[in-house]
Amino acid sequence: MRLRPLSGLDASFLYLESAAMPMHVGSLMLLTAPKKRGYDFHGAVLNLVAERLPKARALKRKLIEAPLDLAHPMWGEVAELDLSEHIRRERLPAPGSEAQLLRRVGELHAQLLPRDRPLWRLVVIEGLADGQIALYSKIHHALLDGQGGIALATALLDLESKIPAKASARSAEPPSAPADVRMHGTRARAGTAVRATAGQFAKLIRALPATFRMARKGLGEAGSLIGKLRDSVLLAPRTPYNVNISGGRAFAVASIDLARVKTVARAFGVSLNDVVLAMVAHAIREHLQRAKALPDGPTVVAMPISLRGSGDGEANNQVSMAQCALPTHLADPIARLRAIHEATSAIKERVAVFKDLIPTDYPGLAAPIWASGLSRLWARGRISERLPPLANVVVSNVPGPPVRLYLAGAQLDHYYPVSIVTHGLALNITLQSYCGSLDFGVISASEVVARPETLARALTKALEKLEASVPAA
Repeated sequence: MRLRPLSGLDASFLYLESAAMPMHVGSLMLLTAPKKRGYDFHGAVLNLVAERLPKARALKRKLIEAPLDLAHPMWGEVAELDLSEHIRRERLPAPGSEAQLLRRVGELHAQLLPRDRPLWRLVVIEGLADGQIALYSKIHHALLDGQGGIALATALLDLESKIPAKASARSAEPPSAPADVRMHGTRARAGTAVRATAGQFAKLIRALPATFRMARKGLGEAGSLIGKLRDSVLLAPRTPYNVNISGGRAFAVASIDLARVKTVARAFGVSLNDVVLAMVAHAIREHLQRAKALPDGPTVVAMPISLRGSGDGEANNQVSMAQCALPTHLADPIARLRAIHEATSAIKERVAVFKDLIPTDYPGLAAPIWASGLSRLWARGRISERLPPLANVVVSNVPGPPVRLYLAGAQLDHYYPVSIVTHGLALNITLQSYCGSLDFGVISASEVVARPETLARALTKALEKLEASVPAA
């Protein structure tokens, strides 16, 4: 693999990262081991990853810095990958409760990935009281977004139980592959950095005529584009979530029957995502009420929106953010759902208008210097606490596989996402559909939301309230 420059969006996750803000995404899988004598899940995962690396080459990518930090970093590829460094094994102390597991996941998620090796890690966690096995994974957001993560996971998951044959814990390229030293020398890095920066400037210049044409079209056919953009940006009320954070993390999960959510959505003529947001609104409302910090008006959700084309499984980031008013000030659950449906319908219209104007790249000229400096200024100056917040919580809904899957021979029972919190956004609720279930992962800065399990429980309670309000046929 030749050196591959990161896009501006991919590199941004590196520039933003600090001890207080690790920029990796992850998951917690709960699995049931096959009833086979001598089966060892940790060993099976080692063998599986070694076997599937040709289909999951993103796992071999390593960051290569541009000379003198004159451009975005690049991806190189290690010639040899020691899987024992990336796939670890732990055992929970007795009694091996769910609370212990979630606490440990929060601790693991707070730890930075070392940048001197490929930016991912798997941790097999054994000792659960119910006999299940847990697998915690994390991979740096610079490498992929949620949809890219699904594509990568697909390379490792099976539709039936297959225990991989024993393989070496070290994966090496064939002898004909170029060595790291030749590929990643100063001359190669400098040449790639110059070409990438020139290409990014050229791409930006080529995009200008299309941008101007779209602006003229917006002015002529749909009113002022600038006016539409101004109207689409919301200012959120300040809440306890809009603060600078430290490095501690707390994690909680919830699993909800997907069919129940779909039934409510059909009954009220709204989308499944509308129902999910109504559940989140209920949970946030209860939590802020207990903290005596519920705003008089709506709060605002930041929702990642995919810019990825159909069938694009490239391991990178193609995502932006949209805002949605969350009517946490309304006490009636049906009124909240109706208000959310109206708000999300408007979002779809705005995204359709502005999708082609959303950049995922920018020139990397000296970006490691100035972008990292801005990030440090943001943290040390507590800028997120000084400026009006644009959102109060991040909510992300990632479509996942609808069928039962297996990993290294073990049955995958639940697939909980573990996402990112940042300065000014100390709470993130990410869910993924899997095999008839909606699996929620609630991650928070532990000093801001010490018990995210209260929010996780409130999600189920919210659905029950909506079900109780479903009109008779």
